[in-house]
Amino acid sequence: MGSSCMRIGKKDFEPQILPADPSNDKDEAKQLISQQSTNLKILDEERKFTRHSPAKIKHKAPKVDARKSIDDNVEALTAVISDKPKSPLDRKMILETLNSHFILKNLDNESINLVVENMKLYEIGPREVIFDQGSPGQCFYVLCTGRVELLINGHRKDVLKPGVGFGELALLDDRPRSGTVRTIERCTLWGVDRVTFKDAVKRVNALNHEENKRFIDSIPLFNALMPNQKDALLTSLVTQWWNNGQKIVKEGDEGDLFYIIKQGIVSCTEKGREIRQMTKGDYFGEIALLYNTKRTATIAAIDEVKVVSIGREALIEVLGNNLEQILYRNTLRIAVEKSNTLKGLSKEQKELIFDNMKVKTFYPGEVVIPRETLKGNNLWVVTKGSIRGPKSVIEIFACIGDDELFSEGNEPYAVDFIAELDTVVAHITKEEIEKCTGGRLSEVQVNNEAMEILKTVQLLRGLTQPKLAQLVQALKEIQFIDQEVIFNQNDIGHSFYIIKSGKVSVAIDGVNIRMIGKHDYFGERSLLFHDTQRSATVVANGPVACWVLNYTDFWSIVDERIRSQLMKRIELQDDTISFNELLPVKLLGKGNFGSVYLAAHKTKRTLYALKTVLREKIQAYEIYENILLERRIMLQLDHCMVVKLVKTFKDDTRLYFLMEYVRGLDLFDVLRNMGLLNENDAKFYTACLCCILEHLHERELIYRDLKPENVMIDEEGYPKLIDFGTAKFVHGRTYTTVGTPHYMAPEIIVGSGYSALVDWWSLGIMVYEFIFGSVPFGEEEDEPYEVYQRILEHRLQFPNTLDPTSQVKPLIQQLLSKSPAIRTGGSTEKLREHKWFRNFNWDQLLLKQKRVPYIPKLKTLENELNNAFKSQKNLMEVIMKYEKGDRVEVTRKKPKLPKPNWDSEF
Repeated sequence: MGSSCMRIGKKDFEPQILPADPSNDKDEAKQLISQQSTNLKILDEERKFTRHSPAKIKHKAPKVDARKSIDDNVEALTAVISDKPKSPLDRKMILETLNSHFILKNLDNESINLVVENMKLYEIGPREVIFDQGSPGQCFYVLCTGRVELLINGHRKDVLKPGVGFGELALLDDRPRSGTVRTIERCTLWGVDRVTFKDAVKRVNALNHEENKRFIDSIPLFNALMPNQKDALLTSLVTQWWNNGQKIVKEGDEGDLFYIIKQGIVSCTEKGREIRQMTKGDYFGEIALLYNTKRTATIAAIDEVKVVSIGREALIEVLGNNLEQILYRNTLRIAVEKSNTLKGLSKEQKELIFDNMKVKTFYPGEVVIPRETLKGNNLWVVTKGSIRGPKSVIEIFACIGDDELFSEGNEPYAVDFIAELDTVVAHITKEEIEKCTGGRLSEVQVNNEAMEILKTVQLLRGLTQPKLAQLVQALKEIQFIDQEVIFNQNDIGHSFYIIKSGKVSVAIDGVNIRMIGKHDYFGERSLLFHDTQRSATVVANGPVACWVLNYTDFWSIVDERIRSQLMKRIELQDDTISFNELLPVKLLGKGNFGSVYLAAHKTKRTLYALKTVLREKIQAYEIYENILLERRIMLQLDHCMVVKLVKTFKDDTRLYFLMEYVRGLDLFDVLRNMGLLNENDAKFYTACLCCILEHLHERELIYRDLKPENVMIDEEGYPKLIDFGTAKFVHGRTYTTVGTPHYMAPEIIVGSGYSALVDWWSLGIMVYEFIFGSVPFGEEEDEPYEVYQRILEHRLQFPNTLDPTSQVKPLIQQLLSKSPAIRTGGSTEKLREHKWFRNFNWDQLLLKQKRVPYIPKLKTLENELNNAFKSQKNLMEVIMKYEKGDRVEVTRKKPKLPKPNWDSEF
């Protein structure tokens, strides 16, 4: 396959699947976010809606709403539905049918049993329609007695007999039925609707997840794991059932599995003699995880026993090769985070300290720290066991000597510190610590404090860690006395200020408007605009210490390219702009809920995309909360590779989103133009997407629909993520079926609950697509059913043309692991350290200093802008003109009225 390979074919036919989780709250269940129809992708002049023929539409083409709850029964309308008890034969037939379907057989036994319990009996006469072709899917059925026929376009295609299930895709979403099913004779069926099915699966999985989490938290071996590592561990647990008398482990066998008992009782015997019994919450086999040793006892089930287990190999995949070393490092991290004096060190500084600590084991009664040892010269961390100190017992996860590191005195300890148990202690001297941190601890702490504040300054958020570190070194501390004027309104600004201590009052035209204190900042615009007049007077309110960065020092550190980027960002942060200051240029796009216009600031000529959403449609589709969620999500995001929301407006007719205007092509079209990517180009786009996902996930946002169509390549050649219609704040796990079939992770399809790790699966699909020009699962399939089947089969294959020395294959295998925990290798930092990214400069990427693979060729907007400024049309009149004739077409009950002031955030 040559590099000129065009990316067209099956993928262009796919619909996107929207959330299908009626068991979630109502807002999520009917999330028809307007942003999905009036896409945030802003089209340049070369992008016409008729660019592709109808047979070559993109993934973003007609979508199926699968989040709406099922208010009324729309299938098998003539059936008599009852909760008749199931006989053993009924249960056997239903279970066999469920296990024959690839989606359903991936559920655990508890979920399947609960689904069976919730199935209702449908009794229906001959020649009756169960569901019509084209109608939205609602239920899955198992034919118990009688026969039914499958009709497609009015022609019989098949006759179904008892024991056959049909309609299972309705359990995922409400896509239109592909055929009509009609009874031939009187029939009985067992049926379950999507709401009941998803609620059952969610309840079982949510309860299991929380219970497993409590078990993991209660096991000392895992106490030193970080929260993200515990979450990763939870995804790797396997549930097993054992019957009375079965031996779970045998004395003398090699063992590498660790078990936690969730239900039942087991007997523990040595050499045939019972030494104890264990029950729910007990665990065994932990030594096998560390050392892969022989079993020292036999564990057998006394009654029906349920356990969750994890193997050494799975644990290594999730956490890394050396579990003991990981636990040791985590213990150090926890101890330092608990220390008030050390927690302010940077992550890099802490890791250097850990690298240089020396570890020593002490036995009970041994002296760990002799009396007369001078305070302030050493740091000890207890990583195992306990120590009897002068006042109390010092346990694991505790530091000794950390407070004294910052004191000037050298007073000796008055008593010995004695090990009470077998105890392991990590030790490092103050001198070695200061080598690791790069200076005196007191100064390092202050610099770190300033660094954290600089990271919060909106203007500086795009700068890399090294650049921020340089700015910290350029800061000068200045003291001000009570009532001293720091600067006056209308003074020319030359410096930026951060309050280190004290408070200042801010006044405009002689009127005090606010008081700001420690770690607040002011005057940042003077770093960009040297001749800018101060907009307020700032006066010290009591003694004040400020860190000050002046214009000259700032520009000795950042270059003109960075300045240009900062200028663009600060324009997008100007939320003082009013609706009347906008001039219409042209219509960019039109959707079901509103339109997107290109608008320009009347004096600055800054370009924006203005999205309008009609209140009438918000009410008709009851998407009040979804509109608010869209706004909240976008206001959380401030990244150079994510489309920026500037501000929102409202009036009695519409809500408005004023956004960054992104000129360019979407990545889907760019890939078509470029053909197959070489590994360097693929690495560029992959690294950009890694940075974007990291930004989202840090804010507990899951994107859930990562694919080329949702990524714009801007006029500089850098990606920009758009369209947050399926994004969601998630604290833990969610269960909504959402996404585009070819890019959906297995756990979304199965409905067992998922986290942000689904986005990394989608990235894995995209990396495969970058390199090989196709998606790895279901490339030749048009039907979502077939795509899901290929994903769950998980036959990941690579072309023979791939260079065997390339590290892209291991990266793709990692990202496309069925075990979510493996996808990032434990963290995004670990993913960045993957061999495929070796020698990749991540700082250059964020500073936009790396060579881009492709720059879109775009027509100039100059003529349209000149015409717009010449004609000076009224924006509101233009909007009303394009809305003329728009109708609200909603086939549902009368919509509910919103809560009073529901839009107060706009």
